[in-house]
Amino acid sequence: MDNNKSSFERVVGPLIQGDRPLSDPYALDASEEWWTEHFEFLKEHGYLMRSRYHPGWKPSYDPKVLYGGMFAEDGQNSIHYAIMDALRISDSLVVAMKRVKISTGEDEIATLFSNDAHNSDPHNHCVRIIEVLPVPGGNEKILVMAWMREVMDPRFRTVGEAVQFLKEMVEFAIPSRDCSVNNMAMEANAMYTRQYHPVRPEKRYDWSGRALHHSRTRCPPRYYLIDFGQSRMYDSSQPRPTEYALKSGGYTPPEGLADTPCDPFATDVFLLGNLMRTTFLDGDTWMEEPGISGFEFLRPLVKDMVVDDPSKRPTMDEVVPRFSAIIDKVPWWKLRARAAKKDEFPLVTPFRAVYHVFWTVSMMLLLKPAIPSPKPLH
Repeated sequence: MDNNKSSFERVVGPLIQGDRPLSDPYALDASEEWWTEHFEFLKEHGYLMRSRYHPGWKPSYDPKVLYGGMFAEDGQNSIHYAIMDALRISDSLVVAMKRVKISTGEDEIATLFSNDAHNSDPHNHCVRIIEVLPVPGGNEKILVMAWMREVMDPRFRTVGEAVQFLKEMVEFAIPSRDCSVNNMAMEANAMYTRQYHPVRPEKRYDWSGRALHHSRTRCPPRYYLIDFGQSRMYDSSQPRPTEYALKSGGYTPPEGLADTPCDPFATDVFLLGNLMRTTFLDGDTWMEEPGISGFEFLRPLVKDMVVDDPSKRPTMDEVVPRFSAIIDKVPWWKLRARAAKKDEFPLVTPFRAVYHVFWTVSMMLLLKPAIPSPKPLH
């Protein structure tokens, strides 16, 4: 035994030095190799993937070093087998590229809301499809859209910021059949002083430091529905359709337990109401989230939206004006109040509250409204 080595070096040393063969956990997996095989195809269409996906890529880190890829930009795996990030070569816009089966019809539904007529509608909150690329020699297409962030990252700072999110989701709800916060996203480029990294969003795209951002109040984002894999198109001249209810966001609608076809529009009302209940009012036991203070004014509406009997729920056409009427009655000071997590450590609350008062005054001096209003789309 080498007595000059520490106990840590003797235990971990073989892993680091390569004395024992190890597979690189940050190497390309099978789904990433698919994207690498289509590198040239995507480049020809104006999209450049990160260096990790260039043909013949050699990692900048030492694959023999334990967790070496964790700290390297080109060690960051894709977040989902069917989704890849890239830069649009013409303007360096970060885009998301999603593989979809032609048989699902997802591309038809997604592009339906991306035509000129719908793009000019300020109430259209379905993600804009920039381009659809048929995959050569296959039964797939690639949907290209702007890269977006998770809705809850960074967290809402005020009640009014969360109201903006809910308002945008309520005013353009479609029968997605999978209406959960996991299938919603935030276009937040206006919030960030420099482009954030798609896999490690707390870091800059070029890995040169932390990605700093403004609040949603100061630089409002936009929110979008992003997944139409379970969506359907219906003919309005035909009788009201029925579908089997699906589990969404970890929750199964009451009608889904009966395993019989039901009204998909009523199911979406439940799912949207359940999103409000689990994200803001009562918390999400499945995700171990505690809920957020300050949203009790929504409880009467949410209670009606999540009743077990679908026929007793309000329609979405009834939810929209009720939601607007409720928000109109909420005083400005409540909308500007902190959106604090219900399990916040009590000792930090006073300090955060004092800081929030000064921050609120600064936003009011900048004439920023209590409910953020993003700039109109061009």
